[in-house]
Parts: sequence; C-alpha cells; structure tokens
Amino acid sequence: MNKLKWVAAAIMVVLLLVMNIVIFDKQESAAVEAPRVKTGLSVQKDFIKKHETTGVAQSKNTFKIYENASLGSIKEVMVSKGDTVTSGQTLITFENAEIEKELRDLKRDKEAADVRSSHYSGQISEWKSELSDFDEEKDSKDAKVLLQEKLVEAELQSDLAENESSVLSDEISELEKQLDDLSVKSPADGIVSELNGVDDDESLLTIVGQGNFELVSNIDQKMASLVKTGDPVQIKSTGKKLLKGTVQTVLPTEQNTFTLTVLVEDEAAWVEGQSASIIVTEKLAEKATSVPKQAVLKDDGKTYVFTIIKNKLYRLNVSTGLEQKGNVQITKGLKKGQVVVLNPSPVFVSGQPVLKK
Repeated sequence: MNKLKWVAAAIMVVLLLVMNIVIFDKQESAAVEAPRVKTGLSVQKDFIKKHETTGVAQSKNTFKIYENASLGSIKEVMVSKGDTVTSGQTLITFENAEIEKELRDLKRDKEAADVRSSHYSGQISEWKSELSDFDEEKDSKDAKVLLQEKLVEAELQSDLAENESSVLSDEISELEKQLDDLSVKSPADGIVSELNGVDDDESLLTIVGQGNFELVSNIDQKMASLVKTGDPVQIKSTGKKLLKGTVQTVLPTEQNTFTLTVLVEDEAAWVEGQSASIIVTEKLAEKATSVPKQAVLKDDGKTYVFTIIKNKLYRLNVSTGLEQKGNVQITKGLKKGQVVVLNPSPVFVSGQPVLKK
C-alpha cells in the first residue's frame, strides 16, 4: 500500500510540473505575441515661428495713421478732430470695387436661386396634393404617372436650388468679412488731435494715446508682411518678463526696409533709448493634426504610424508636414483623437495583438 501511495504522489508531482510548464509557455508566448507599448493621441495644435527684432524705446504717445492703398480707396473717415477713441475702434473704412461687384453678383445669383427654390417648393405641394386626391378608379393611370414624374422633377430642382443658395450664402459671408476687414482701427485709447485731407502727403489723422513709450525698429519686407496695425506682439526687455505690445504702424523707408512702431501696453520702467526685443509670431499652420515625432516611422519612401483598435495594431500610411518641438504635423491619413503607438518597432505588422502600458 505504501508503495502505491508513493507512486500516486509521484504521478501528481509530475502532472503539476507539466501544467506549470504549459502555463508558463502560454504566458511567455502571449508576451511575445502581444507586447506592451506606450501610446499617445493625435491632437490639434498651432505650428508657429517667432521672429525677433530689436526696438528702441521712445517717449512718445502719438499715433499717426497713414493711407493704405493696398486696402482700396478710402470710403469714410469715421472720426473727427477732438473725438475720443478706444483701442480697436474703426477709424477709417475702405471700399474695394472688385469685391463689391462680386458681392452684388453673388447676392443676385442667390436671390434667383431662392426664387427657384420657392417656385419648386410650391410645385411640390401642388403635385402632392393632386396625388393625394387622385381617384384610382376614375382617373387615368397615365395621369398619375405624369404627376409622379412632375413631383420627382420638382423635388430634384428644389434640392438643386437650395444647395446653390447655401453655397452662395457661404461665399457671400466670406466676401462680407473681407469688406469688414477693409478698415483701420485705433491702436490704443486716445484723442484725435489732427485730421488731414486724403490727398495730403501727411498722415490721415493723429491720435494722442495714453501710452508713455513705444518701440521703433527697422525690419525687412518678410517680417513686415507678417504684421499690420492693431496686431498684438510680445516685448522682451533684459531680465524682465514678456510684456504686451500693439503694432501702431508698418511704414516703408527709402532703403527698401520698413519702420515698425509698437506701443508698449504694460506699465514698465522705461528710459529713452532703451532697447528691447519685439517678438512677432507667425502662424505656419493653425489647428493642425499632429503626433509626437516618436510615433512616426518611414519605410521604402512611405511614412506611417501604428494605431490600436480592439487591442490590435494597425498601420496607417500618413503624409507629414511641419516638424516642431518634437511634434510632427499630419496633413493626411489621421484625424484628431486617434491613438498612436510611441516608439513602435519596425517589425510590427497590422493585426498583431498588443497591450497598452
């Protein structure tokens, strides 16, 4: 009996060892098949570039507004000498004959589309009414088919007219916004001290502002194209935090450069002739879809990322754009909020099981 007990015990030990080996092999196999990976999300961000120029502080709180032929011809000067103005208030409006003609044409086309839409909507109601009153026994079947054909055609024409009207409305809104932008706004709170004629060589008007200092800098054409009157900029003075500034003027000089004048909005202890950096931000891409650089792989001329769906890897071919501060712009192939694998192995394949860390 004792011998049988020992044999049974030995068999149990062997079975336990075999089960442990099988379980261990499965766990090890699962670890190989489903590696743990670190993930991130595709997000929307602005890709920007900062341009710096050195400005010299001047104790001057006057703002001269000059004619800007690029906006068109002056339509109306909205202020008079002695008026009190606030920052952002419209001072001068311009008119652009080309935009206004295009706007008139679009409004005329939209009105015609709306008339057609109304006409066909009336026909739809008429044909539906006649079909609802149709007497199958008394009236001709051919007459019913004709009514149905008329109804289908009226519905088609109505949809086309409504779609055309919607598209034209968007185009009209865009042009109206362009017209609204054809204006010069006050760069700061102040009083209109001078008002000159449109044909004079002097400034159109002068505003005595409340600021005490402004920065003046010579800039090239590239930087001049990035700013306009009223734009916010940042100011960096040695050993001090970033201050707020507002562009007053961007004027050409005889040396094919431009003079940039910036009002210092924040109070600070400035002295005449003190230098400071003016920082202009250029938006290279707004609200662009982007992923961390470590999520992007390249293979045989193709760029791709890996995403995870239901614990499986899937390769997505993408097109990339700008790269900035460890982020890569995705111009095609990925949308905001998608999971991407960080530092993926190039041997990963689509459909492969994976676990998140």
